Amino acid sequence: MTFDSILAITDFTASSEQALDRAALLASQHGAPLRLIYFAEEAHRFFSDPVARLSQRARQLARRHGIRVHALQRYPMKVEDIVVESRASSLLVVGPVWRRRWTTFFLGTGLDHLVRESGCPVLVVKQAASHGYANVLVAVDLSPRSGDLIAYAREFTHPSKVKLFHAIDTVEESRLRMADVTWEAMRANRLDSRHRARERLVQLTSTMQGAESDVSFDVGNGDPAYQAAVEQQVSRAELVVVGQRGVSTLARWFMGSVAERLARWAEGDVLVVPLERLAAPVPMLAGQG
Repeated sequence: MTFDSILAITDFTASSEQALDRAALLASQHGAPLRLIYFAEEAHRFFSDPVARLSQRARQLARRHGIRVHALQRYPMKVEDIVVESRASSLLVVGPVWRRRWTTFFLGTGLDHLVRESGCPVLVVKQAASHGYANVLVAVDLSPRSGDLIAYAREFTHPSKVKLFHAIDTVEESRLRMADVTWEAMRANRLDSRHRARERLVQLTSTMQGAESDVSFDVGNGDPAYQAAVEQQVSRAELVVVGQRGVSTLARWFMGSVAERLARWAEGDVLVVPLERLAAPVPMLAGQG
């Protein structure tokens, strides 16, 4: 994996400063230059010259990690400007604190917008960056691109422990219930779905045999974002990796994508990877459909 550059955002709050520390650590690990942006949804009166402070922070990170750091001399900036900058980056690193405004309620928070529109993977940092990610949870949807997502996660951080997790959405079960399907038939359908999910996860883990990482998997039942957030807590994963697909305006209005919700709910850091940025999908084997 080659990172051309890493882009990180700060408003100098404690949470966003953690994001800068993580971005600098990743830049050192991947030998990539780091670019810094100052962005605040509301102006801070106690920062008379935020760009000058950003330049000072860039010098500190460069000395501490031995990396190239550049502070963008643009202020103020909009979320749309950050999206444009992300298109020239390999990774966007942000903190978790973003507010939902009534004027743009249906679009979600600025963080939702970046997760949805960014031209590169987005890392949402929620924990202190004291070391590299050793315990990683990969939330997979079992689509043909799942293997590529797993490979990306492993190259991103080279973890010592990887757990694959798939949540079976209960939407189909709700439809069966509305159609007056018997409880026995629904139970059989649930068991069949779980069996097929486990078979697919076995196939995915088999491609990772011989790797340095300790590999495991599990299957949950329910809303994929919520279940992945719960699994992150149970497994104590430091990082959750999830793929991002396009979402319709209607779906965004009601609840947003799985990736957006997971980025808000998970206690650990979350890496959202646009699936279209991954390699071309590998065709499924016969019987996987």
